[in-house]
Amino acid sequence: MLGEATYRSPVRSPVRKPRRCYSASPLRGKQELYCASPVRELRSLCKERGLKVSGVKDEVIERLVYDDEVLHHTDAADRAVEAATQKISSFRRNICILASIIVAVVFNPFILDPIEHSDSMGASPNLLGRAGRLVRRKLSNMRPNLHIGKQQQQHRGKVITARVTGKDLAEAYQSIKSEYETLALAKNAKWKVLSTHTDGSQVSIMKHKTDPSCPYVRMTSIMPAPVDEVWNFLSLDNWPRTMPKMDPFYESLTVFGDYKHKGIEMRLARKRLKRIVAFGKRDFTFVSVSDHPRGDGAWVSGTVSVVTDEIPRKKGYTRAFQDSIAFYEPLKDEVGNPSTKLTIVFRIDLNDSSDGGNGGFIPMWMYVKTVGSTGMLSVQNMKKQLLLMRAEQDNAKCELNWVDRLINSSKCDG
Repeated sequence: MLGEATYRSPVRSPVRKPRRCYSASPLRGKQELYCASPVRELRSLCKERGLKVSGVKDEVIERLVYDDEVLHHTDAADRAVEAATQKISSFRRNICILASIIVAVVFNPFILDPIEHSDSMGASPNLLGRAGRLVRRKLSNMRPNLHIGKQQQQHRGKVITARVTGKDLAEAYQSIKSEYETLALAKNAKWKVLSTHTDGSQVSIMKHKTDPSCPYVRMTSIMPAPVDEVWNFLSLDNWPRTMPKMDPFYESLTVFGDYKHKGIEMRLARKRLKRIVAFGKRDFTFVSVSDHPRGDGAWVSGTVSVVTDEIPRKKGYTRAFQDSIAFYEPLKDEVGNPSTKLTIVFRIDLNDSSDGGNGGFIPMWMYVKTVGSTGMLSVQNMKKQLLLMRAEQDNAKCELNWVDRLINSSKCDG
């Protein structure tokens, strides 16, 4: 009987099929024996032969045994299970792909560098590597224009030669400055207000068709300090002290060199950010620029993301992107004290700095939804710190001049 072909009509019938048990490799990885006998003999046959019943429901077994498409000869049971397993595997595989993408959003360092992170987590690098390749392949299918290969990578940042020169950095800055003047600083630029404050501070956003995935953001505020103090507050020299007060994710700053070209002073640096909630660490390689004052006397500074072999990518960090232009306009407050109108216009992408922002898995909509509140928080924190710094300076002057304390000058009251 086992060597003969068995015919079944298209209509299901209780024709007795050969008693046949076969082995298969289920998805859970352990070897189990499935019995392909008719359902009514399943329990007794498996018990008689000491076989393990897989636990599938009777109607599932019946469907495998009497499948209209495959039961035409004695190995039909094997073929039925193979077909059914493929269907189940395909469904489970799609579920796993979806789960892998969700995991990738939260644990993206594993996708970027599975070997490095597997050691610290005690996981198998082969497993993480396969998951990473699968996610990258699926993401590339969903985003055809996204190129992960290094040879095809197009960077948002300005590419600088291996040997960095002041001329190269100045040209990179002038290029970004021209883009800002044309797109973001034009009078007809269409800004959308995200948040405002009672003190007049404002955060706005503008999307532009030249790069819809990386919008411009503008922050404006009146700072309670003269231009030179606001400038020094944002100077790279003071970042280790001032930046943690403005950005809770700030980790460190490394300066690689100082350059000068035609009166423009520049510093090549790398900023690192801590892990952002569930997202991995970020770093920025950029040039900080002290530009010539504007025609109306406003001081001008800027930053430009650059790509150079002098600052290679660091394992464990996603290379993010940011450029900016800032204007410091001198003003007087109501009582005549010097103040500064600070305007900062910038673009930022916390994902990979290659064109399209791949690699970091932080959705841009999340950034757009939060940049209004986070930007305003940074502005208000900066104001508080400037006031504290001014109070500390006044107290220091009073401590040095005991005569002021004796005559109870205004700066030394209390």
